[in-house]
This record gives sequence, C-alpha cells and structure tokens, in this order.
Amino acid sequence: MRKIKRYLLTLLIVFIFAISGCSGKTRGGFDAFTEQLFLAWVASPLDANFLVKDAEAFGFDELEVEPLSFSKEEHEAHNRYLEEVLEELRGFNYKKLDAERKLTYRVLEDYLESELAYADFYHYATPLGSYLGYQARLPLLLSEYHFYTKRDIENYFAYLETAETSFRNILAFEKEKAANGFGMNDRQIEGIIKQCRDFLSPKDNFLLSVFESKLRDLDYLSLDEKNLLTKKHRDLIENKFLPAYEFLANELETLKGRAKNNRGLAHFERGREYYQLLFREATGTKMEVPEAYAYLERKFSESFSRMQGILLKRPDLLRAFSALKIFPDKSYEEIYSFFAENCAADFPGIGAVEVRIENIHASLEENSSPAMYFLSPIDAEVTEVIYVNGTLFRERSAYAFFTLAHESIPGHLLQHTVLKNGPLPKIRKLLGYSGYAEGWATYAETYVGKYLEMDQDLLALYHLNDELTYVALCLADIGINYHGWSLAEFEDFIGGYFSMSASEVEDLYYRLIEVASNYLEYYFGYYQLLDLKEKFFKKAAKHGLDSDYHFHEFYLQTGPAPFYILEEEIDGYLKSRSNSAFF
Repeated sequence: MRKIKRYLLTLLIVFIFAISGCSGKTRGGFDAFTEQLFLAWVASPLDANFLVKDAEAFGFDELEVEPLSFSKEEHEAHNRYLEEVLEELRGFNYKKLDAERKLTYRVLEDYLESELAYADFYHYATPLGSYLGYQARLPLLLSEYHFYTKRDIENYFAYLETAETSFRNILAFEKEKAANGFGMNDRQIEGIIKQCRDFLSPKDNFLLSVFESKLRDLDYLSLDEKNLLTKKHRDLIENKFLPAYEFLANELETLKGRAKNNRGLAHFERGREYYQLLFREATGTKMEVPEAYAYLERKFSESFSRMQGILLKRPDLLRAFSALKIFPDKSYEEIYSFFAENCAADFPGIGAVEVRIENIHASLEENSSPAMYFLSPIDAEVTEVIYVNGTLFRERSAYAFFTLAHESIPGHLLQHTVLKNGPLPKIRKLLGYSGYAEGWATYAETYVGKYLEMDQDLLALYHLNDELTYVALCLADIGINYHGWSLAEFEDFIGGYFSMSASEVEDLYYRLIEVASNYLEYYFGYYQLLDLKEKFFKKAAKHGLDSDYHFHEFYLQTGPAPFYILEEEIDGYLKSRSNSAFF
C-alpha cells in the first residue's frame, strides 16, 4: 500500500482553502502550513485512532469510516493534490527559515517528490498479500483498536461492517490490473487464500475474546451497555466480518491464471523503473540500484572475511554458535527490563514505560511477521504494545532476545517514544521513512550484545551470520526484481549460500517477488546507518562528542528522514551540542 492515503475530494478542497491564506514568507505561515498538512493527512478514523488519543482535540472525531477504494480518477486527483502541496511548499522562502524549519522543508519536499514519482504506476499497487497485505494486517489492527470513547467503538463496528465492501473494491482493482497485464501470479493468490482460510479456521475468532476483554476495563459503559455491545459484536463478526474473508477467498479463485508475468518486477513494462522507486523509498538513499548491488556485494565480502577471521582463530565457536541460547528461561517482560536498565547510559531516556508483550494469535502466526511494535499515540503516554510470533520464538531464545531489542528498547519503541515526546512538528511525526526506522532497529539488535556477559566473538559470529543471510536475500531481491532473474537463475545464486530443497527455493523466489524491496529496508538501512555513524565520528572528535550516546541522540532527535538529509544535519547538531554547557 502507498503510504499517503487516497483522500476524499472534499478534504482536498478544505485543505486548499485552509492554506490559501498563508503568507508563504513567514515562519508563522510555514508553521500553519505544516499544521494544516498534518490535519489533512490523517484521513480516516483508523489513522487517527493509532496516531492520537484525543481525537476531538484535533478534529479527527468527525472523520467517517469509508471502505477502501481504488480508481484511476482518485489516483489522478490524489497526485494533483500532492503537486499543489509541493507548489505551496516551494512558495516559502527557504533561505529565511531557521534551521529546524529548513529541515522540515527538506524532508517534506523529499517525501512529496518520492510520492509523486509513483504517478505513472497506478496498476503496480499491491493492496493484497499473504504476508504484508491489507487483509493480513486488518485483524491485528482491529484487535488493537483503542476504545477511548463510544465513538471509537462505533467506528470499530463500522470497519467490521465495511470489510466486504473494501474487499470488493480491491478485487475490482485487481481485475482491472489483470486486464492490463499486471495481475497477481497464482502463487501469491494461493498464499492470500490460505491466509484467509487460516483466519477463518478457529471455531471462535480471537477478536471476540479481545473485544470482551477490552470492554471489561471501560468505566464509561454500564453493564447493560457492555452486554448489548458484546452481542452486537458477535453478530458483526459472524455475519459480516468473517463472511467478508470467505467472500475474498472465494473471489480470489477467479483471478487465477490471469497473470501475464510470473517473474519479478523487471518483467513488467517499466518494471525496473518502478523497482528503483521502491528501492529509494525502502532505503532512504539516492543510489541507483546497480550501484546499490555493488555496495551490498562489498558489504557481503567484508562480513564474510570477518566471519572467516573469527572461525580461523576460534573454530570451536562453530558448534557453540549453532546451539546459542540467551536467557532461555526469562519472560518477554524480564528481557525488556534488562534492555531498559542496561541501555540507559547509551541512549536518550524515555522514563518509565508500561509495556505489554504478547503472542500473535495462532490463526495468524503462519502469515505474520516475526514481531511487531504498534506505534503509540503522539499526544499521550499509554501502554506500549508489542506482538511476537510464538512459533518462531519458542525454540530460539537468542532470536527472541535480539528481536525484542529490535521491537522495544533500544529499537522501534525507543525510537518512536523519543520522536513523539520531542519538539519536532507533528507533520514530521506522521511521515515515515522505513530505511531510517528499520535500519535503526536492526542496529539495535547488534548493539545490545555488549550488555551480555558472554563470549563477544560468539555474538559477533551470530550477527555476522544474520548479516550474510539477509544481504544474500537483498542481492536476490535486486536480482529477481531489477535484473529479472528466472527461478533457475535464482536457484543457482541462492544455492551458493544455503542448502535448500527445490520447493523451499521456489517459495523464497515468490516471496521475494511478493514483498519486493522489503528486506532492503532492514539491512541496507542498517549499513547506511553505520556509514552515517562513521561520518558522524570523523567530525565529532574535534568537538569532544565522541560517545555512542551523542550519535544516538543525533539520529533520534533529527527524526525520520532519508540518509542524505541526515548526513547534512551532522554539522548543525555538533555545533549546537558543542556550544551547550551540558554534555
């Protein structure tokens, strides 16, 4: 799904009138512009519910639940809207803005340019997917829908009721895509159908118990109201929401056999050009894809040499590495407490934070990510929520340890909490840069090993193995989707790194087609962060700011941005920090 939603035309008109009075010359005018932009870009109750706690304070309580829709007319109107916003942005005198507003200007300009680059690729959008598709994410989003007010419950019910209409509209779009040569391949369709069937399989859907549990804690409802709402909810789940998934699964069968391309994006017209856009969005770099491929090959070679060096010196670690365990008997909460205590000296503080960590429901495990952190509202301190995939965690304590670091502290949870509590304008807290976020969280995984009282060579070996695995997948992603590798070519490549059966190779090939550029968010972002850190310390030494804490503070306080902009901000941070009386 594209990051900026397709907005209602009425909202566009309201926004244009709202910004038309800005002078375009003053700081106050720029602030009003970005504030109105923030209000306009929160376009649905679902967006608002996860972004803020007090929807009424922002005027979001008036937003109506609308089914997802896709049409060429909406797509074109949306792009005209973005062009108008970009024109309005460029109407401000950049040179007269202060440093903070100049940063917001540059990030916003980059974001708008990146979004507008997709204008000619309407049929490339992929709302469905067995792994990251809308239908796979919707149940988890609804399970965490906040019931701050009665209106929130009404909106939650509306999402249950409109699910089938959303699916109908998505299917209409998929049929249009297929008619124009952009249909999903049968493997992807089968994966989505299986995800739907898995979700439908339990006798009692997990949303039923989740809803009842949340109602019990609401003091603004009477017992009679709770009973009536519980009854209505069961009716909506059984007669609206689950039938919507049954409908989607059945209708997807009719799309089989329509794909004209069963290989990567490179085999679509302008597919390489589209992949370049995905790559830029995923990584936050201006590199061209062939240059990035060579960059990753160098990183692979460096990591492989480091691994060889460790094993030549310590061949005994090979057996120990395969059986590595870290805190096998500790709970998720105990591991989180370990991070919170040990990271305090190296990272900006966020105070005492209440965290809830729980397993993804069994009906969603097979088609879910290893773990996920739900962004908390930017206007309130609430319980932070992390879901983990129990299937992957149960027998792999080392994997669980590092993945929790990725999602919690010092990973996503810390990064988001510093951002939401910091002084950046709200529009900066809305714009996401996946390479920035996932690069940081991957870095967090590798960083926390320093707090363990264990063999650091063994830990280095563990992380190098991860690096080599995922860099190989990043290279394969580019090979399949940019260079156009066939299944046989992919098999030749991947066979040089992993021992896999033919069916496993085929599954991975189609997974990389389905989630093109996804793996690059993590490890390309990670390497970009390490390059940035190296550049930071080359300049920081003469300012006496040579601790990891200073780099972490710089990165998190600068906020989500592409890496080329982050690099441009180093000098300003160092100057302001060295002029401060408090380090």
